[in-house]
Amino acid sequence: MRRRLLCAAAAALLVGAGAAPAVLAQGPSTTPAMSFAAYAARVRASHPVARQARLLSEQARGEQQAARGAFDPVLSAAWERKTFGSTEYYDYATAKLTLPTPLGVDVVLGYERGEGPYVSADRRTPGAGLLTAGLSVPLGQRVLTDERRTALAVARALRAATDADRDAALNRLLVQAAKDYAGWYEAWRRDAVATDGLRLAAFRLEAVRQRVRAGESAPLDTVEAGLEVQRRLVQREEAAQALFAARLRAEAHLWGETGEPVTLPDGAVPALAANNVVIDSAAVARWVALAERTHPDVRRVAGRADQAAAQRRFAAQQLLPAVELQASALADGGGWDGALGGAAAGNAKVGATAKLPVLLLRERGRLAAAAAREDQQELDLARVRRDVAVVVRAAANDVATLDRLLVAQRRAVLQARLLRDGEQRRFEAGESTLFLVNARERTVLDEETKLAAVEAKRLVAGLELGAALGDPAALTEPAR
Repeated sequence: MRRRLLCAAAAALLVGAGAAPAVLAQGPSTTPAMSFAAYAARVRASHPVARQARLLSEQARGEQQAARGAFDPVLSAAWERKTFGSTEYYDYATAKLTLPTPLGVDVVLGYERGEGPYVSADRRTPGAGLLTAGLSVPLGQRVLTDERRTALAVARALRAATDADRDAALNRLLVQAAKDYAGWYEAWRRDAVATDGLRLAAFRLEAVRQRVRAGESAPLDTVEAGLEVQRRLVQREEAAQALFAARLRAEAHLWGETGEPVTLPDGAVPALAANNVVIDSAAVARWVALAERTHPDVRRVAGRADQAAAQRRFAAQQLLPAVELQASALADGGGWDGALGGAAAGNAKVGATAKLPVLLLRERGRLAAAAAREDQQELDLARVRRDVAVVVRAAANDVATLDRLLVAQRRAVLQARLLRDGEQRRFEAGESTLFLVNARERTVLDEETKLAAVEAKRLVAGLELGAALGDPAALTEPAR
């Protein structure tokens, strides 16, 4: 509707020699503004990529819980009975509760009962059964770590790496959304500049017509003014088309809570917030130190390094003899009274197993491979930290440069307006031409368009700095 009104107004000004002054005045704006913070919050909350990233973390949590399940207490029981004809051969019943501990020692509580005329002597128990309480202690291998502890350490490192992958995916998503938001802002500002330029050209055309009727200007000036309206009408149409496409690109990042695409509110416009971040050497040093600890790429490689370290420790343990000692106190199934005294008197069960390959070929090979993987991950971690530091410094320099460009471009806009206003006064005094006035005004419009482009670049640069720090939420205050 707005475009049609502008086109109709411009056409009427071109053909209506006696028309009244046509000034497209702009009243106070009631259009809802959407800040980037609100836009980014909606993207982070509901975009499919953000949801997929969070599901990766849920998957890693499940893997960690599964690894922790190796430390679950285990209750087992068995019963076996044999009868043939009228003879009962045996009746066996066993139950055991194993309580794993993070130290690798297992606490074992058990009950067994064996009855019948053909029960083996070593399996015969008192009538009430036999209670056992003991420990299974590893010696040599599995003292410092074992399969269970290694699996849990690997799962924890995997979760840390997956959380880093999630944050990296969110960073990439938000930076791309920021670029599209900045493109929307730039297109909106260009459209506003083109609309204002068309309004001014249309107003000047009518003013020139009045001067021609009063004999103060040559009739040829109406052609010059009409040509300028046509030029700016074309620019306005191009700007409106670019704004429509940019709005669609920004809108493509918005999704509803239930996973359905949503659109921007009717009439919504972008709004840039002031950013007072101070870029100096001390701030950059703090940002580099922060990024080297918390950037998703660093945390992902650090998680892989922790996995490799856990696997190397386990491989090193395999070079030791596999010795396991089992000791249990025994007591009558009727109760534990006197169990310790009975154990001191010999009511106990003790056993040990040992195993050691002679050449350790497999164990040494696995250790060499695990050590090489750990060294590889450590080198990768050093490289990633260096790359992150370089990106942070480059992003901070971009922000500082664009801040200086903003100051210079705003000054250029102000100076261009002063030149235009001065040329307009000279034209009204008969000392200049309409061509020069239009040229000065084109310069104003060009400088305002450049200002919109620099503002959009500054928004993207600030977001890329936050992504380089590893947390786009730190964009407003990267030093926190």
